[in-house]
Amino acid sequence: MGNGGDIIIKGGSIDIAFDENTFTGKDGKYGNKEKKIASVEVVDDESGQKQTVNIPANGKCTIRVNTR
Repeated sequence: MGNGGDIIIKGGSIDIAFDENTFTGKDGKYGNKEKKIASVEVVDDESGQKQTVNIPANGKCTIRVNTR
């Protein structure tokens, strides 16, 4: 994983990868109260084009992944 705290969501069929040493949990929910999301970056695997969205400083947001 990039810095040991990244959550990586890859499209196609959806794969979510995370560092199990950073995020702990149960019942399918994982978290770390010491970490806040700073930004979300989406990279087109074919063109390499990136889109980055900065998250509000308070870290309160919802990231929704929609399927086609």
